[in-house]
Amino acid sequence: MAVKKTTRSRQNCNYGSDCPPEHACKNGVCVPWAKPAGMFGNTSAKIGAGLIGAGVAALGTKVAKDIKENRAAKKEAKKAAELPKQKKGGWIQGAIKKPGALREQLGVKKGETIPKAKLAAAAKKGGKLGQRARLAITLGKMRKK
Repeated sequence: MAVKKTTRSRQNCNYGSDCPPEHACKNGVCVPWAKPAGMFGNTSAKIGAGLIGAGVAALGTKVAKDIKENRAAKKEAKKAAELPKQKKGGWIQGAIKKPGALREQLGVKKGETIPKAKLAAAAKKGGKLGQRARLAITLGKMRKK
């Protein structure tokens, strides 16, 4: 197909098949490719962007180190703000504040063992009596046989 030239840079075409290199069809007319308007459209902008990029790259490692240090400092501050760690073990001593109170409440004499049936019945009740009975059952399971 013959291409008819209308102007120096524009010519009629058949949607891309007749366009010369570095041209595109726009509504049946060959138009030179245009660089998109934007930040890096011209050469001086590219050079400026390259310089900015180099500066950012140079600062990038320093910024990355600062970020890592800030994260580490935040983690340490968060750990310090948390409740202090308790000693391992010792929870049984803290749980038994009044030794012999369960025995008194159940009416069992000192030196005698508390019957399992009485403990089970007391564990079903609420309040301090139930709490103490449930703890006694738990501690009984811990005993080595």
